[in-house]
Amino acid sequence: MKPLILICSQDAEFYMILNHILAVEGFASALASDSDEMLKLAGETEAQAGILDCRACNAMAEVCSRLRQDARTSALPLIASIAPGAENQHIALLKSGVDESLVRPFAPAKLLDCLRSRLSYTRLPGSRPEGPVSLSHGDIHMQIDTHHVRCNGREILLGPIEFKLLRHMLENPGKVLTRDELIEAAWPGNVYVGPRTVDVHISRLRRSLRQSSDLDAIRTVRLGGYALEFRSGSGEQDVAHLR
Repeated sequence: MKPLILICSQDAEFYMILNHILAVEGFASALASDSDEMLKLAGETEAQAGILDCRACNAMAEVCSRLRQDARTSALPLIASIAPGAENQHIALLKSGVDESLVRPFAPAKLLDCLRSRLSYTRLPGSRPEGPVSLSHGDIHMQIDTHHVRCNGREILLGPIEFKLLRHMLENPGKVLTRDELIEAAWPGNVYVGPRTVDVHISRLRRSLRQSSDLDAIRTVRLGGYALEFRSGSGEQDVAHLR
């Protein structure tokens, strides 16, 4: 599966140009025409990043702010593509939480470099990542520096939150992790995240893993949290057997 990049723009030509640039480099893209559609797509898909088409006639800082305030999308990397005449939005974008701002015109390679940097698809020559480069447990294998995850020999694509949740679980295999621990591991500290939000993302992670394996890798512990270990059956069955 190709990494999905969301593009928020009302300009079809702008989207088509970006779509072509991204496709050549192995990315998939989806268009959102407004903040509501962007928030919906970001929350319901396994998007890896978002590109905001900033113009004098729109307010992409508000889009960015809404994404940052929603626990489902708060960690999504966001890159602002600022059109000539909209440079005054730069400060507002920074305050709203955008990760990178590029003022047009710029070379496509610059945008791609920003994406790869934010998604950790490549490392700077000679640099070494902190901690292990890869993690494994059972049939799950994670390559941290390239953001690649394989389960039962098949590559699966995870969103930023699900990737961080799985990484923390792989770092603590078999350990029952509370929802508070998972929130600390996967979400920014300035965003309120409720227990139900954790459950939703764990469900999405569990569903992604099940696409490649008949076994349930995540055990649900009643009043406790979640643990990574291969078991047959669903998370609900695990809960039923824990008294």
